[in-house]
Amino acid sequence: MSHTVEKSWLEELKKRVEFQEKSRLKMIEIRENVLDNEKELRSLDSTLKKTTSFMKKVKLLSAATVPQLIEELSKLNLSKFVEEMASGIIETKLKLSDIPKVTELCLAVSAKYPNFSEQMAGEFKKVLPVKKSDKISNVAKLRVDIIFLAELCLCGVFNEREGLQVLGAVLSYLIQTDKVEFVNYGLLATVSRAVGYQVANIVPIPMGDDAETISIKEDEFPTSSALSNDQKKTIRELFKSYYESLYSKTEKVCSARNKAMKRVKRQERSRGDAADEEKTKFNELQAELDTLRKMAVELGCAVGIEMKPLKEEASDDEEDEAANLEMGRRLAEGAIKLWNDEETKAFYEDLIDLRQMVPKDLYKDSEQRTLSKAKMAERIEDIDVENINEAGAVDAKRTSMPRMDSEKETTPEDTHLQMLLKEAADSSEERGVNKWQKFVLDLDHLVSKYSTDKAAEYFVSNLNNKGCRKRLVKLMIDPPPTRIDVVPFYARLIATLENVMPDLTTEIVTHLLEKFRGFLQQKQSSAAVAIKVESKMVCVMMIAELMKFGVVSRAEGLSCLRQLVYDLRGHSVEMTATFMESGGLYLYRHTESHAKMKRLLEVVKAKRDRMKDQRQAMLIDNAYFTCLPPEDSKEERLRLKLDEEDTPMKRFIRHIVLDINESNVDIFLKCIRRLDWSDPEISDYAIRYLSSTWLLPIENLQHVASAIAGLCNLPHLQWIGMAVIDSTIETIRISLENPGIFNQWAHSAAVYLAELYSFELCDEDLILKILYQLISYPEPENSWKDLHRIRMVCAVLEIVREFFSKGQARLKMRFFLSYFHRYYYMKKDAWDQEALEQLSNPEGTENGVMPDVQTSFPYEVEIAYTEMCRQFRKKKASSLRWPKNLKEAQEAVAKIEKKFKGELKDIVGEHSDVEDGDMMGQKDLNVIEEDDEDEDDENRDSELEDEDSEEDRRRTLSMNNEVTKEEDEDFQRELDRMMGEGFRQSVAPPVSSQYDVTLPAAAKNRFSRNIKFGKLFWITVNIDDDELQRRWKEEKAREEEERADMKRLTLGQHMRIEMEEEKALLAQLHSSRKGNARKNPSRPAFPKPHLEGEWFY
Repeated sequence: MSHTVEKSWLEELKKRVEFQEKSRLKMIEIRENVLDNEKELRSLDSTLKKTTSFMKKVKLLSAATVPQLIEELSKLNLSKFVEEMASGIIETKLKLSDIPKVTELCLAVSAKYPNFSEQMAGEFKKVLPVKKSDKISNVAKLRVDIIFLAELCLCGVFNEREGLQVLGAVLSYLIQTDKVEFVNYGLLATVSRAVGYQVANIVPIPMGDDAETISIKEDEFPTSSALSNDQKKTIRELFKSYYESLYSKTEKVCSARNKAMKRVKRQERSRGDAADEEKTKFNELQAELDTLRKMAVELGCAVGIEMKPLKEEASDDEEDEAANLEMGRRLAEGAIKLWNDEETKAFYEDLIDLRQMVPKDLYKDSEQRTLSKAKMAERIEDIDVENINEAGAVDAKRTSMPRMDSEKETTPEDTHLQMLLKEAADSSEERGVNKWQKFVLDLDHLVSKYSTDKAAEYFVSNLNNKGCRKRLVKLMIDPPPTRIDVVPFYARLIATLENVMPDLTTEIVTHLLEKFRGFLQQKQSSAAVAIKVESKMVCVMMIAELMKFGVVSRAEGLSCLRQLVYDLRGHSVEMTATFMESGGLYLYRHTESHAKMKRLLEVVKAKRDRMKDQRQAMLIDNAYFTCLPPEDSKEERLRLKLDEEDTPMKRFIRHIVLDINESNVDIFLKCIRRLDWSDPEISDYAIRYLSSTWLLPIENLQHVASAIAGLCNLPHLQWIGMAVIDSTIETIRISLENPGIFNQWAHSAAVYLAELYSFELCDEDLILKILYQLISYPEPENSWKDLHRIRMVCAVLEIVREFFSKGQARLKMRFFLSYFHRYYYMKKDAWDQEALEQLSNPEGTENGVMPDVQTSFPYEVEIAYTEMCRQFRKKKASSLRWPKNLKEAQEAVAKIEKKFKGELKDIVGEHSDVEDGDMMGQKDLNVIEEDDEDEDDENRDSELEDEDSEEDRRRTLSMNNEVTKEEDEDFQRELDRMMGEGFRQSVAPPVSSQYDVTLPAAAKNRFSRNIKFGKLFWITVNIDDDELQRRWKEEKAREEEERADMKRLTLGQHMRIEMEEEKALLAQLHSSRKGNARKNPSRPAFPKPHLEGEWFY
């Protein structure tokens, strides 16, 4: 290989290399044959007058005075002035032309005084910048000092690595600390031309056309053996990296200049002239580009790299520009929107600024960028979408970038010089593995923008160290394939951290793009590198989500999609469909990328027509219509949506339901009552929104329940309450059958059902049934992290607890709480056990690091449970003792089951023991008998639980539970029958039902009664029909009167309660308390429904 070099440079190089090699060999020989020259030095002149005169001449050193100083040096004994000589030579302001002569002087001194080289190295370390804190005060002297140091190293003045360490350190400082402003480019260019070939095998390129050049082969260059080939390669890579950084900045400025020029041209074409601001910006970018181009050319010639031509002309495709303008016009007019809704727009655009939320001390070390940005396509105009319709052998763009990466992975051997060129590593920080484990667990529960922002703030506040940032990079570039739903939240987390951790974002993007390109390089037939398609889909989805946040450029997103579309086969189909579904609509609707994306969609559609696999064709169809719905049916769909699906009546229903609050409940009730409930479409739509509790704030659910209670007081609308309750229960049931999908819906539905119960729309048995379902419905494996059911139960109990404080309801709730305690402690123990297993398994932790603190149970769940227990313990603290662990909870449940196990068996065994065989055939009576048995069972339970503190009642309970002996059964049956007849004759007539029902003829003269021990007896009585009718009418009149009185009392009580609550709220507003002003609102014993009579005023 031949090089074209300047003739003068080659001649000077040969001359200097010859001198350096001779001098170095001579110094090596002197050091090997060094003898004790103490006697020789004593024989020389060491008078103060001559030595002082010599040192003054050293401080005024120049090329002309060197021969005289060498002559005097051989006559004087300067062993006491070696350090002063080294200091004087370094402090002298030399010129580049003085360096050869001064080098000869240093050779003479070093040959006579062996410690001179150590003193020179020490003085160089004092004046040369090698640390980040050092500043450059005199660039001209620094340039001479570096070349002088290199000459001394090449001539052998220093030992093998004595001066080379200082040279490597100063070059590393100059290059690593100046990759933004590039103020050292001139200094490094001079050093490279002067000694670049000797220290790095750099052959400079001639500058200018008037220079006299000569062509020479590579093996004809003089050889300098002062440095090894590895050492030269390391220094050459330093110079090369500095030039690449400068050229990269030049390319960026050129791209910005092209965009500015394109904007100016567009404005000139559309308006006739461009704005002054655009012209000024264009002129500034043009001037900066000219300066950087000149710098890059000069440095490139010095380091032997020919500068690549810059693409200075911006593409100006009229068709693409017209399409982009049309898309911009439609976006401006509001015909279409970049985001589907405001919530999506806020998720991707409204990012919090952690610098305003976190003290600067927590991120000052990570705020500065130390890594260059990930290499991505920056200009959309450079993306070629013209020649991808035919899938050829290999895409050139697909293979070029990975090949560059593979070249970068090839590093030289780890020599001593290379270790010195690296920056000193920062002191290791605390791992904080306990906080890291909590952070990782929280990442699995990212479900909203709020939780993601909290996770970002927590990471900056508690985990902002090098180790945790490295772990986070690994976690973000490899999300779990089964949790594709958290990928958008991971992307938001990365985008939020970019302001305070730019290097972290750079590493994540770089690794993701490398991983993506690695997937494209793999062949489907290679079993060794086969990777599941889910991992590939998650990778491209992460890139698409980062693109929507602006972390990955739109040009890079288009480039990735182009590479997938180029060879649309195998796993590329799934990856293409995933990318289009995640980021295709964003690229299509953005004004800059619309034209290119439109062409890519045309190519995808053409290739889809040639697909034979129906599954892959369906995937592409779904992705295509996600980006570009069919034009022929778009307007028709819009008309149907406005004219049929979303009628004014439906919008009215949606408005009054979603806007309900405490102040407009009466208005809502009047409006909803006047709906045409006879219309199935309107009634179904109203019931659907009255049951869609997740659409309302949770504090407004009680107002909806109050309104429904008012509707149910109308005879013809009583079915509404039952329909809403059925729909609410169905929502809860669906959430239990599909865990983790409808958790928020189920939570609001459970609270809504509790509010409906507080307004007496359902009975306590239904509430208890739902509560038991929540804790007993089967859960999937590995559900130890799912604590949503505990939250639901606590929310329901917070509302209904006051209604379960007396009588049988209190006893039933006591039994349920025993089972709920067991469920809570089972979850808590499973959580602690699983967390302990993860901590004890090095393979399951990040980097095999063993955390030293166990992850605690979620604090908010434990607080909710504790608060629930405290509320139930308020009134009777002495009689309520809650279990402290799982063992105590299981013992409490076992005690309850043991106590009633025998009675339940007796009830089931004697359920069919009746006297009249004909009555057994009636299904209605069978149902009634089962309810009566349950009531008797509950009565017995109440007696057992309420009076368990008295010893005599315990003895009575144990006697009642004894099994009747076989020979006393007949006697006991007769005795019970006689007691029942006497009881019915003495007590007042039974209260009749409030409903007017027709009695069956078969039950006219017979009725049943359940007594102790769960046995059923039939007794025949004679009741006069006239007397029964008279008593029934009297009872009905009495109930009507009581109802009117109750209504009047309830209305008055409700008004008083509202006035008291208003006064309490005003008092709280004037106070300085914090917290929720209505966290536990007191509920009246008889909540006020909206009565029928209110509507007539």
